[in-house]
Amino acid sequence: MKILCKDHEMAAARRLMELVSTIDPRIEIVHETMPRTYAQRFLARAGSRLFSVPVEDIAYFYIRNRLCCIRTIHNTDHFITKSLDEVEQETDNTVFFRINRQFIVNYRHIQQVQSWFSGKLKVKVKPEIPEDIIVSRLKAGEFKKWLGE
Repeated sequence: MKILCKDHEMAAARRLMELVSTIDPRIEIVHETMPRTYAQRFLARAGSRLFSVPVEDIAYFYIRNRLCCIRTIHNTDHFITKSLDEVEQETDNTVFFRINRQFIVNYRHIQQVQSWFSGKLKVKVKPEIPEDIIVSRLKAGEFKKWLGE
């Protein structure tokens, strides 16, 4: 007998396998790999109005006053109900990178990266934001690799 599992079911399937293998060693776990799909748009709100923001129009996601926001390429801000952790899971990691706890940036909208203190990096994005966007020393290597180093 074969047990077909998806990614999020693998831990439970392994525990089940440990229990069942003593009864019937012919049972096998088969990992089902499905192509990963990414969000094509995000639902934003403005007051009581809801609208869809296409991923192509997003320059970066950021946290403002504990709420997740989208800054579009047209320099407009929109609130979304998702957390940055959820956004990170739903976006294509070849296009978007989680810089720190406050920012996920689109590589097309990174204007400049410069060395900062203690091995950190400072990122300038377009449209601009008044605060500094800093990549930690621990994440700097991964970020440079993602940029194409």
